[in-house]
Amino acid sequence: MPTLETGQSFERYRIIHLLGSSVSGESYEAEDTMLLRRVTLKLIHPTATLPDAARRQFFREMQGVSILNHSYLAPVLDYGEFDGKLYVARRYVSNGSLLSHNGRMWFQVPLDVFYAVQYGYQLAKVLQYIHNRGYLHGALTLANILVLRIPNFVNESDYAPFLLADVGLTQFVRCLGEKNNTPLPITAAPEQLYKRIIPASDQFALAVLLYFWLVGRLPYIGLPEEIEHLKLTETITPPSSFNTNITVEQDGVILRALSVSPEDRYQSVQAFADALLATLSPKTQPVFNTEPANHILSNILDASESTPQPSDEQATEQIQQRESETELLQHATTPVQQIAHLIIFSPYTEETYTVELHGNEMTIGRAGSSDILLDRDDLTSRHHALLKRENDRFMIYDRRSANGVQVNGQQIERDNGFPLVDGDNIKIGNYELTFHKATPTTIDQGDQSLASAP
Repeated sequence: MPTLETGQSFERYRIIHLLGSSVSGESYEAEDTMLLRRVTLKLIHPTATLPDAARRQFFREMQGVSILNHSYLAPVLDYGEFDGKLYVARRYVSNGSLLSHNGRMWFQVPLDVFYAVQYGYQLAKVLQYIHNRGYLHGALTLANILVLRIPNFVNESDYAPFLLADVGLTQFVRCLGEKNNTPLPITAAPEQLYKRIIPASDQFALAVLLYFWLVGRLPYIGLPEEIEHLKLTETITPPSSFNTNITVEQDGVILRALSVSPEDRYQSVQAFADALLATLSPKTQPVFNTEPANHILSNILDASESTPQPSDEQATEQIQQRESETELLQHATTPVQQIAHLIIFSPYTEETYTVELHGNEMTIGRAGSSDILLDRDDLTSRHHALLKRENDRFMIYDRRSANGVQVNGQQIERDNGFPLVDGDNIKIGNYELTFHKATPTTIDQGDQSLASAP
């Protein structure tokens, strides 16, 4: 149950609604009644009173973090203590994080290699900025990368769609709060298993995210103890095994950043990003097949209003270009039947298999009556999950299973539907499922790249 309720006053803030909860605390959308602006208010570990030493450490940390100023960093606007609870207020971003509906819809994995490297480079820049000032993030995940705007369709230079949030907060709670048995995020570096955190830990986390962006699945799959073993033994499938657009050089850069020993990684997170950027050809051009139709239309309209009178030869070229753009616009706005399917990776067989989602509701579980049968795994409940088509999207529900349902490494809430977008990774027991919603022209290509997984 949330600590604060809608409409409740907390210090100078009026609570609008709960945004979510995590290891570090509860986040709310709130109104700053003094400055009349929306903020994200986070209560730090509200379930218990922190020791005095931890509270003093919090104020020392936040004093420095609050003066950090970078264009890719969500600024801390206020911090303090009220009614026995520590809090931080930061900039509010209405689109949420990369785990939000907008975030997962706009940045569907796998990303184009050019854009994945570009976005990773930008995150490396802000992480390096933090490191240079003596701080660490400590818990880089999709949940604390805020979505500021849509992808860079117009190829603007230094276009930054993300803001990094929650610098040091999760690590602060893990180190100085009460004993916490919550498993570390899948992005946590091997040394964090032993409560050690260094700048190279943030480099490891960024490499995990880049792997996910480039491939559409996580580098480690399994139960927490299985993932721990994979990290410590460097058991990682090269990204190019799943995405043929990734080069051997890019494989080497990412796998080096995922080394079990921090000393084997790059000297800095910036050096890692520089090495990855160097693998791109100077002639590399980003390719997006989902450019919004209204953007194409605006280009056509802008050209018709602002272009001076052309010569006859120029007029002919412009007519041909307009015809091509019109054809593209018509193609972009023509409704196409969407074919949704699940690619299922079983730990008990070497081959993957695909299930097309034709019905409005499909059950997943160990029971023989399930529409999607996962019957070789004791960690899968008899009636584990439900896939439900609602209008033009699919929702997944946890049907009060014993071990829960994870999407992209995050546990979903019971009884609340979670919207799926193309490329989402679903974990049910020891099974891994990849959700795809694509047109018939792209579905075969996606199947081939994923079906080649060992």
